[in-house]
Amino acid sequence: MDLRTLVLLPLRVTVAATQATLGLGQLASPQGPILRDGGYASRLAQIIGEGGLLDQLGRILSDERGPIGLANTLADLTADDRPIGKALARDGLLDRMADEDGPFVRLLETGGPLDRALSEDGPLYRFLAPEGALDRLLAEEGALDRVLAEGGLLEQLLAEDGILEKLLAPGGTLDQLVALGTTFDSIVPRLEALGNAIPTLNTAVSVLSGAVEPLGALAGRLPGGRRRPPVGAFPVVVAEID
Repeated sequence: MDLRTLVLLPLRVTVAATQATLGLGQLASPQGPILRDGGYASRLAQIIGEGGLLDQLGRILSDERGPIGLANTLADLTADDRPIGKALARDGLLDRMADEDGPFVRLLETGGPLDRALSEDGPLYRFLAPEGALDRLLAEEGALDRVLAEGGLLEQLLAEDGILEKLLAPGGTLDQLVALGTTFDSIVPRLEALGNAIPTLNTAVSVLSGAVEPLGALAGRLPGGRRRPPVGAFPVVVAEID
């Protein structure tokens, strides 16, 4: 370093410090890039200030109904032990449905149910064809017209003292059916008891029939027994229960 440079060094340091001070003053001035409207300070405040991006992000993350809450709910719904998780699991319901021989493939394959339904002569085309089922249904004086006509089926159902009102009125048909059901409930045990008694009655009739036949044979051997029909000549009906 020569003598001239050494002598000018303090001056250069002073000039550099002055320029730095002026630059900082310009940066910190109200019209500078930091403090002016839309400057670095306002942009930084939009990020870290109250109501800024970080504040809003924190509120979103802490909100149970926010994206994180929805993600947690979705993760819970698709857990391995939940129905959706089981359906989405490998070899689960979705895999079986979309398998090569699964219902989806059979439904969508050429000649399958959907192809036949949408074919030119399929049920859908026949239903929508001119003078087809839909035209007959919507035709003048057709089924729908008769149902909706004045005095038609729908009006009879919904009219005052109509079928529907009589059905649902207190003490009406529906209440009577409910009461009849209660009666049926009380009859069922009696029918069961009668069914249990029939085999016993059948056994008693069989025993009585077996006792009558010897008595008839004995009566035939008695004097004068030939002049009257033996007791065993009368048929004895034995009830047969499956």
